[in-house]
Amino acid sequence: MKKIALVKWIIDGTDGGLKVSTDLANELSKVYEVHLISVVSTEEIFFPLSNRVHYKNLSSKKISIRKNFFKAVKLLRKYIKENDIKLLLGIGMGMNSVGIASTIGLDIKFISCDHTNSIVDIDTTMKKLQRYVGAKLADKIITLTTVDRNNYIKKYKINRKRVDYIYNWINSIDVEKKYNLDSKKLITVGRFHKQKGYDYLSRVAIKVLSRYPDWQWDIYGSGNDQIKQDLIKKLDKGGVLQQVQFKGNVKGTDNIYTDHAIYVMTSRYEGLPLVLLEAKQYGLPIVSFNCPTGPAEIVLDGENGYLIENFDINQMSQKIIELIENNELRLRFSKNAMLDTDKFNKKKITKQWIELIEKMTGE
Repeated sequence: MKKIALVKWIIDGTDGGLKVSTDLANELSKVYEVHLISVVSTEEIFFPLSNRVHYKNLSSKKISIRKNFFKAVKLLRKYIKENDIKLLLGIGMGMNSVGIASTIGLDIKFISCDHTNSIVDIDTTMKKLQRYVGAKLADKIITLTTVDRNNYIKKYKINRKRVDYIYNWINSIDVEKKYNLDSKKLITVGRFHKQKGYDYLSRVAIKVLSRYPDWQWDIYGSGNDQIKQDLIKKLDKGGVLQQVQFKGNVKGTDNIYTDHAIYVMTSRYEGLPLVLLEAKQYGLPIVSFNCPTGPAEIVLDGENGYLIENFDINQMSQKIIELIENNELRLRFSKNAMLDTDKFNKKKITKQWIELIEKMTGE
């Protein structure tokens, strides 16, 4: 049985990239001997992990790549040699330099898996460097969307054969039985981080909730406490804080999306947002900024949701209000939730990964 490894700098928290990583490890472990490696980690893995997957935490202390580059390379190289790993998948840009350096001189291919995008260039200097290293030195680059794949080719002037895209998958659920037309709850899922646009969410919430005092907005996630406190202050000043519920981290999508009316996403940028795929599974109409990248490949504008011009608070508020006031429209969007989702089929996407792995390992 071939031995492959997925490696992420840190496997803590509840972000979508981590969920995708554990889901992928679980699925591939049905075919391969799969190792899931965290260079640093101080918490238990939040998402379910199959007992077939070999999990390894190389260090229990949180360390920076810049200060501990050679130590991280040494630890990872030792592990992949001892376990005869044949293919290394670096999850996220943080693993490009360490992952590539750890395979030098070894008969191991390295795949760089970009879980955000190369279009919105607002990352730190280190992340920009990591993405550049991956673009130039990885044996293969996997993006989440066609748009980002094309941008890689153009931006880094690389052969298109070195870059491909593979979507995150979606699980099919009977949406008609899941959607509650009587619900008066909006929902957003995402960690407290500048990327997620909670500063925009506060302005939308004030416009919408002040008009509908019997509606509430549930926010799931954890993260930067300062961003959360800033959000609370703005909501309080706008007089709608009592209508917003902070739910924290909750396990199981059934315990998150069920019994909500509309999903709202205010992100500045994404990769292929897993939360939108999950919202579709539960038949939720979606209102999302059309940020790079992902929403435009998930939401059919005017069919099962609305794509809003980036950061247009008024338009987003108006579209949410339109859905609140029109039960028939919400129900139609809900019934259309799974339109154009065949490209996110789990079997198809798993097959793509297996074909890629077989090709990269010489089969």
